[in-house]
Amino acid sequence: MARIALEPVTWRVRILAAGGLTVADSHAALLALQHGAQPAYAFPEADIERAALPASAWLPVEDMPGYATLAADRIETILEEDEPVVGPHPRNPYHRADLVHSSRHVLVTLAGARLAESSSPMALFETDEPTRFYFAQADAERHLLEPSETVTSSPYVGEAVWFSARIGGELHADVAWTYRFPIAQMPRIAGLLAFRDELVREL
Repeated sequence: MARIALEPVTWRVRILAAGGLTVADSHAALLALQHGAQPAYAFPEADIERAALPASAWLPVEDMPGYATLAADRIETILEEDEPVVGPHPRNPYHRADLVHSSRHVLVTLAGARLAESSSPMALFETDEPTRFYFAQADAERHLLEPSETVTSSPYVGEAVWFSARIGGELHADVAWTYRFPIAQMPRIAGLLAFRDELVREL
């Protein structure tokens, strides 16, 4: 098993469980990083409300006696100072997400129909992810898209709402997404549309 790297953070960290109950509140949290696992905050025992959750909800931290992490399925909200983190885990400081203007000519097709095309998309370069292109609404065939009930989240970008495509009477579920309310660090991505990787190609 890969060793966990533990890095101190300088901000206050709070964890809220179901119902908004504070189960950890610390100025001495550590950021636990391990290859193949999502980042997690580890808390000293003195800053954990043990009585609030079953003992099995808290996981001991390897090589750091007196610290524990909360199981991800028990987390409702993580607060860094007073800012909520999007999703159930914090950001990895070594993971980057950079959105830049591009002049690549990119086409999106599905079932013989064009869904989007642009020679001036925005390109998102994110650690360990393929390059993804984001299109202005005017560059997409919005009449082919309809809202889906799917919602996903990324601590590096924000919360995404998804769209399905209806082509020739057939519904293709969850083919595109947009970040209506991205995190503060990614304002330019708001409202742009991206599509599943297999539908996108450069010309």
